Amino acid sequence: MWVDYRTVRATLRQRTVLIVCNTRGNYADSRHIHRLWSASGEYCVVGGVRVTTPARTAAVCANSMQFMAAMEVMCCALRNGTSSTEIIACATREGLMNANAQSVFRFATPFAENGGEARALAAMILCGFEPPAQQVEFVDPQTGKRYRVDFLWRTGDGWIVVVELDGLVKYRDPQMMDGRTLGGVIDDERERSEGLKRAGVDVIVCIQMDDLHDLEGLKQRLARAGVPLRRR
Repeated sequence: MWVDYRTVRATLRQRTVLIVCNTRGNYADSRHIHRLWSASGEYCVVGGVRVTTPARTAAVCANSMQFMAAMEVMCCALRNGTSSTEIIACATREGLMNANAQSVFRFATPFAENGGEARALAAMILCGFEPPAQQVEFVDPQTGKRYRVDFLWRTGDGWIVVVELDGLVKYRDPQMMDGRTLGGVIDDERERSEGLKRAGVDVIVCIQMDDLHDLEGLKQRLARAGVPLRRR
C-alpha cells in the first residue's frame, strides 16, 4: 500500500501494534499491543505472516487515518484491483463506517498512479474543488505525440484546465533522466506543454509535493487558474 514517510514515522513513534482478532474486549491489551475485533476474521498471508486483507486494510485506514493519508491507501487498493463495493461492505460489517471513511469512499479513485497523485487528489478535494478527471490522453495534432495529464477539469465556459504534479526527482534522478541532460529534460517538458496547448488545453498548472502542505496557498493558486469549486 502507498503510505508516505510522515505517516510511517508518526506510526513508528507510537510503538503500537494492532492485532485483528475474533474475540471482543481489550483485557489482553498492553501499552504496545492493541486488539481490534473482527466479525469475519478474514486474513491473507504475506511473507509467511497473517495480515489483514486489502479490503480490511483500506477500511481501517479510511476509518482511522487523516484524509490525505487514508486516500493514499484507498486509491492504492482500488488501483490494485480491490473493489470499492468490497471495501465498503467490509467497513459496514466491521463497524468502521464513520464520517472520514465515507468521505474517503466518496472521492477515492483507481486512476492515481502513485501515492503522490493520490495525496494531490486528496489535497484538491480538501480545498473544495470539483473532483478532476485523471489520466486523460491528448494527441498533439502537429507531431502526433500522445500525452496523458494527471488532473483535468472542463469549466462551465468551455476551458480545459490541467494540473500536473511535477516531482523534482525528474531533474535529479539519473534513471528518470534516461541519459538526457538537464537541458534536455527541460526542453522535453516545454515540448509537452506546447503539445498539450495545441491539443486544446487552455491552462496548465504545475504543482510540487511541497505545495500540498499549504492548502490555502494551493487553493488560491488553482482558483486563479480557473479550477472549479464543488457546489454545496
